[in-house]
Amino acid sequence: MFGVNAEQNKNGPEDESKMEPSGKKKGKTVAEVYDEIKKMIYYNMLAPGQKLIYNDIAKRLKTSTTPVVQALKALERSNFVRHEPNKGYFVEEITETEARELFQAREALEIYSISSIIEDLDLKKLDSIREAFRDYKGAMEPGKRRMLMLNDARFHLKIVECSGNKVIYGLLEHIFEQITLKYRPEYMWEERIKEVAKEHAALLKSLGEGDIKKTTDLLRAHIGKGREHIVRSLQTDGALNL
Repeated sequence: MFGVNAEQNKNGPEDESKMEPSGKKKGKTVAEVYDEIKKMIYYNMLAPGQKLIYNDIAKRLKTSTTPVVQALKALERSNFVRHEPNKGYFVEEITETEARELFQAREALEIYSISSIIEDLDLKKLDSIREAFRDYKGAMEPGKRRMLMLNDARFHLKIVECSGNKVIYGLLEHIFEQITLKYRPEYMWEERIKEVAKEHAALLKSLGEGDIKKTTDLLRAHIGKGREHIVRSLQTDGALNL
């Protein structure tokens, strides 16, 4: 979803709470409802930890509850929602253990790609990374925390896209979705947001210089800091919501 939504609206809706799922026809397929619910999570219209009410979602999507139930089962298999016996479905939330494991996998894939990225990097590709960096900075304002997270993922995915390895890109896209859609935007610390912008700028400069070692070191440190920020915020801010 990162690529599609990035092209349609790089900075997202001005007021994410007012964005409505697309389509007005009745009798939606399970696949359509799956995509619509995922989009609602994508734009924080359904927040991590929130209970999902069949009738409410069906009414919002102008369809029956049958495809909604089937779509939620599919989303559970994709690890975006969870089912609790006698309670129902909830938007899944990322755990400390899962965050560490996802960042470990992310680091392995991104670091592995650096040499091929720099070897194949040209001005056109570098400009596309610069544009993704500008999109991140453009979302650094109150009320756009979810979009900031999405634009951060797009920045990194744009870099990896330059390697030409579609398998690694697809794996990383899945990893970023598991992190981004299951982490509460309000947990983001203002100090870290500013640090990320500086680290992105340093990465962009190093990529332009074609320095593989420097870029690798910067990226490894950047991913490590991101992991620790998420884990610490889950330990502090997350504990307050228990």
